[in-house]
Amino acid sequence: MAEAPKTSITLLKAIANNAESVRWAEFCRVYDAPMRAFLAARYPDVEPDDAIQDTLITLLRVLPGYTYLPDERGHFRNYLLGILKYRALDILRRRKRDARLYEGLRDEDVGNLAAPEPEVDEEEAAWKQSAYESALAQLMADGRISETTRQIFRHVALRHEPPEAVAAAFGTTRNNVDQIKNRMVAKLHDLVVALVQARDGGRP
Repeated sequence: MAEAPKTSITLLKAIANNAESVRWAEFCRVYDAPMRAFLAARYPDVEPDDAIQDTLITLLRVLPGYTYLPDERGHFRNYLLGILKYRALDILRRRKRDARLYEGLRDEDVGNLAAPEPEVDEEEAAWKQSAYESALAQLMADGRISETTRQIFRHVALRHEPPEAVAAAFGTTRNNVDQIKNRMVAKLHDLVVALVQARDGGRP
């Protein structure tokens, strides 16, 4: 197995929120091959250039809130490939939607265009799961959120530990734990909604 590329914190900071940074070329030299290998292994029907371009656009938006802490949140490469997976599934979903539209036009069956969407299939379910995972990764990498808040959320919401036990472990109150959970869940919901709107062309 090829060795994972080493992450440069200064490189991530240089390209964050700066589409014109000359260091994007360096980023692509480091991560282009791993992204193409991932797509070839997992999503061979996806055009690599399209998925990678969409991933870089997403990175430009999320990197300002990303903090590289590999011991706590995993390596940047996994974070990057998580975004790439989401974009690949999005491309496959759009392709399937466009194919259904084409079939309706080809058969001159106008009724097909107004027909209700079919039941959610495995591909759609996989896309939704990927969107949730991508939103959760963004939330837990947001440097504006304190480490204590992230840890409390992880224990009470992701590991489903009793709120009273979490409160005791962190030396706080049950009410504070509940408030932290509710705030983080709301932030997670907003991130998922943003991903869905981006997928659907900005429609609410």
